[in-house]
Amino acid sequence: MTPNCHDTAISLPLYDEALKFANHGEKMIQIAVRALTLNIYSVADEMVYQFLTTPTASAYFSSLILNLKNKCLHVDAIINGVKESFHEKKRELLSETDRILDDFYYLKDILCIPEQRLNKLVTENIVNMLILPMLLTLLNNRLSNDTGLSAITCLYVLCRLLQVFDGTNLVNVIGSAVLFSFMPPNVTDAAESVVSARLEQVNGLAVCYQEGEEMVDLQHEGAENFMMNYVLKHSLEFTELSSCFDSSPLENSENEWGGIFSCIFSRNHSLMLGSLMLLFTVADSKDLHYQLAAKIGFSQVKTASEMIGSTVAGHIQKIVNQLLKVLASEPPLSVPILLHAAWFLRKLLVFLDQKLEDNDCHLFKTSYEGSCGRLYEEFDRCWFDYIPDVLKSEWANCKTALEESSQSKDPFFLLELASIQNPPSGSMAFLLLSSFLLLFIFLLFYLCCLLLKSIVLPPASFLFNISGNTGPAFDWQRMVDCVKVFVLHLQLKPFIFGGDPFDNPLANLKNSYLAQSGKRYPSDLSLASFGSEVALGSGIPCKIAFSGAGTRDIYVIPIAREISGKLLLVERHPLHSRKGVVIAIAPLAGLDPKIDEEHPTWLLVHLRDFEPRLRSDETKTLDSHTSLPEQGRWILGFLSAKDCKAAFSVILEETRKQRSFVENLVAPVLEEKLFK
Repeated sequence: MTPNCHDTAISLPLYDEALKFANHGEKMIQIAVRALTLNIYSVADEMVYQFLTTPTASAYFSSLILNLKNKCLHVDAIINGVKESFHEKKRELLSETDRILDDFYYLKDILCIPEQRLNKLVTENIVNMLILPMLLTLLNNRLSNDTGLSAITCLYVLCRLLQVFDGTNLVNVIGSAVLFSFMPPNVTDAAESVVSARLEQVNGLAVCYQEGEEMVDLQHEGAENFMMNYVLKHSLEFTELSSCFDSSPLENSENEWGGIFSCIFSRNHSLMLGSLMLLFTVADSKDLHYQLAAKIGFSQVKTASEMIGSTVAGHIQKIVNQLLKVLASEPPLSVPILLHAAWFLRKLLVFLDQKLEDNDCHLFKTSYEGSCGRLYEEFDRCWFDYIPDVLKSEWANCKTALEESSQSKDPFFLLELASIQNPPSGSMAFLLLSSFLLLFIFLLFYLCCLLLKSIVLPPASFLFNISGNTGPAFDWQRMVDCVKVFVLHLQLKPFIFGGDPFDNPLANLKNSYLAQSGKRYPSDLSLASFGSEVALGSGIPCKIAFSGAGTRDIYVIPIAREISGKLLLVERHPLHSRKGVVIAIAPLAGLDPKIDEEHPTWLLVHLRDFEPRLRSDETKTLDSHTSLPEQGRWILGFLSAKDCKAAFSVILEETRKQRSFVENLVAPVLEEKLFK
């Protein structure tokens, strides 16, 4: 430390040199610099703090917040990027948000140092340079602010900030500002004047802090509590003026609501879910002042009498209606949107003591029936045999997701939804142009094939796979999504129509499945595996050509036993004429057998590219891996067209038996009535 003649520090050489590397690209150097600065900030020395609060030294904290804002702008740039695919965007977003979180935790470490002057300096920079500009964006009903930062990114950053900066008063600053916006701007002249001044009131929070600091010595015990009460006094005086709105009618259209309400009732689902995420994060914070908590009415307020005076809780019915409309949307929205909407809906229904209106019940019933119908359709597709397993797995996954607290829920989903919902116009134009070109090439190719009869047309399913929207992998994800949405409705049902939320209707499904699968039969072909010796029995002889192995004489044996279904390719045993060795196995589900039109002795069967399995880790998520080396289909050549038709019929019959068993197993769950 270098003091001047007045015993005032004018420089800290080690500190000054370290700050030169504060924005170094190497992560380890950044960590070393921040560790060094935190050690310096923790030194209980008067001259050190005098130096840190000088305009020259304090500029570091301003530059830290500016760099943080630039990272937020970079997040916006990634979301609106033209060249990147969604997976590339997600990877970049995760990297950039990790950097933002690092900055947040660094600032939190600084605020944890018990030095009022340092805390005041850092808090002022956070509030004035980061929080207030973002709040002004949201409360002024703008998609972006003057710096170009979008509302979605503002919501993400504010939610993350509240989750990280626990134990601080920042939640009360944000909570007060959010409450100012819960007012329809067209009730009375007096109300209009209040609404028109809401932004000035938000800016006035910083003034309140300065006034409070002037009224009390910061070093005095209890000074921080005095300042918070002083600020809350002014903010709550303002929110008292909105009490007349609590009893006002809610027939206003979405466009007539101001502030954050305009985001809640926005047609942009990312904005709607993001604004609700901010509200719940504020309400669930343990540092929220009790008076602000009572105004919001989501957390500490429990009884209906206490909820009457709350600003937000009086509008729960309308918010619930908005979320139910999202669930019942036609065509259905993406599964991530439905999942997060269900999370908010469940949270709100816990605080809603009165029954839902008939219109809301009808919305949920419509949505529930739609989820049942889409799941029924999956029984005619290639993954129906996995529906019971996925039902049991997704019950646990969805239960965990719906019960997650707002403090632990990662708001990163807002950025993901924004990336999905708002693809850049350039990439959309490219996709449309590519689709038209592919369609033109396909039609031209098909026309040439019709003119030239000698050319053998490949199967239509092969041609349409170029779109990327068909095939076993796509079908698997669609089936899992259908199951997930159905399970979401099952878990929401007790909160809407009454019932035990801890009741698991899939428990009987599990017990029935285990009871059936526990049976064993003599010479059960469904237990056969690669290399097993099995009786040829009613196997139908045919030929198949494997690459690198030539043509082989085999027997085709389709077998379905309860939930299991297999197509066995068996080669005659060299020593036992009535037995054979299994050389290949394919699941019955998804075979979709077809007799070739030009070659009536050829039977084409399609194979699933991979066999999914449940991972055994804590998350119990579904994973998939490639386990079949074949290239998607087998062509079986029979001795006669009659044998080919016989094999075709047997495969269909065994598949029907397997499908029927799965349908009967799941039917009690799908046919469960909403009203009991």
